[in-house]
Parts: sequence; structure tokens; C-alpha cells
Amino acid sequence: MSKKNTLNKFIKFSSIGIQMGATIAFFSWLGTYLDEKQKMETPWWTVGLSLFGVITSLVLVIREAMKMNK
Repeated sequence: MSKKNTLNKFIKFSSIGIQMGATIAFFSWLGTYLDEKQKMETPWWTVGLSLFGVITSLVLVIREAMKMNK
């Protein structure tokens, strides 16, 4: 495996981590916003959308890993 190929994979995985963090942060923020707007006592929007963000991020990571293996 060449050095350039290894570096390209490292860069792709670095960007996936940043994308994963941004996706989870966005959905968590959206949940907090909706909980505050609807004056909810229990933060159901935050919990639900945070979990949705985590699952979505994991699906994206798995898809990218499967593309790299081909």
C-alpha cells in the first residue's frame, strides 16, 4: 500500500469523524430548541433527535467504510 493511499484513507476517516460530530450536534441542538419552544417538562425532542443523529451518523460511517473496502 502506498503512502499516498494511506494518507487519503486517514483524511477520509478524519472528515467522517467531523461529519459525525456535526450531525449529532445539529440534531441535539434542534431537539433542545423544540423542547424550549414547546415548553416541555421532559426533553423528549432532545432525547429522540439526539438518538436519531447518532444512528444516522453510524449509518454514514458504515457506508463509507464499506465503500473503502471495495
